[in-house]
Amino acid sequence: AILCNRYGSNDVTMASSRRTLLTSAAKLPTAFDYWSHRLHASLGLYVFSHLMYRYYLFFTHHRDMGFDALTSSGDEDTTEATIFVMLFVPHLLLQLSGFAFSLPNKRHPDGNRIWPQYRWEALVFCARCLSLSFIAWRRKMNNWKLEDGSCSIVPAAFCVVFTMILADQIAKSYGTKKSRTIRDLKAPQWSQYLMSSAQFHATVHCILISDTLSVQIAALTVVQLSAFGMTMRRKGFISQKEGVFLYALVLLEGMIVIFDDLMRRSIFNLALFLGNSTAVLRMYFGMNKYLMWSGVVAIVLFLQRKGILSDDAFSDSLPLLNYASWLLLVSTCYWKCR
Repeated sequence: AILCNRYGSNDVTMASSRRTLLTSAAKLPTAFDYWSHRLHASLGLYVFSHLMYRYYLFFTHHRDMGFDALTSSGDEDTTEATIFVMLFVPHLLLQLSGFAFSLPNKRHPDGNRIWPQYRWEALVFCARCLSLSFIAWRRKMNNWKLEDGSCSIVPAAFCVVFTMILADQIAKSYGTKKSRTIRDLKAPQWSQYLMSSAQFHATVHCILISDTLSVQIAALTVVQLSAFGMTMRRKGFISQKEGVFLYALVLLEGMIVIFDDLMRRSIFNLALFLGNSTAVLRMYFGMNKYLMWSGVVAIVLFLQRKGILSDDAFSDSLPLLNYASWLLLVSTCYWKCR
């Protein structure tokens, strides 16, 4: 009864709330329940299938998860634009349709179930992924590149900072100073630290965006499949350990896609050095994130304008700096968790 009052009946009576795409109409009493459930489940099925299909293309060595086909047909721009919208709008609709369902007011103690603040934050980060995907697609369509073949980081940096502001405002509206999605997850502290560090690498790669859509698909997969895992956990289909493992697996797959893109663009050591450095500065030393990310943007802009945004420009020092940053990350993880 105490748990029911505090966290809502949905977290206590999991067995009675196990509704899937095949749930009978008798268990969905009102028309709103029926159509909102069916819409959300159908969108979820499409999103899951689309993401798995893109990863299949990635692991079978199709360039950019098959998105190059959107620019190689020779048709008018409107055709490719229509295909792009049809592919990605369901991802946004899935996030929006989730607002039709009631949730417990407070986050569950295990931290691995959707709560209202997370639902808004997931919408914001989904919108960031879609915005960056659109930027990458338009660059691919129109060959929007600088003279050295790289892409301007300004639009991506704006999206990243704007997303941070929105996420902070959402957290503030729910009475918290910042988002603690991973740090309040019931999991070993070392795994929290390493999973959080992966998010810094993802943010660095958002700033270093090119004309590749696959990396945004990887980020979108983390956002939407982690929510799927939380739903599975709330309904009692998976255990807490299985839910944490699923989230870690999705993160790992995303990092594989990111590393592949970084190596192809010859910025692997640079990006990993920046990712590890920002993770340590923020999580261990508590540096202000807006100041920190402004510094990263300034560094990348400087290197880009000098034409040296590449591992090749620092072939002697960058590998050592990269190894040192990994050593520092692991060391701070040890000191933080001991």
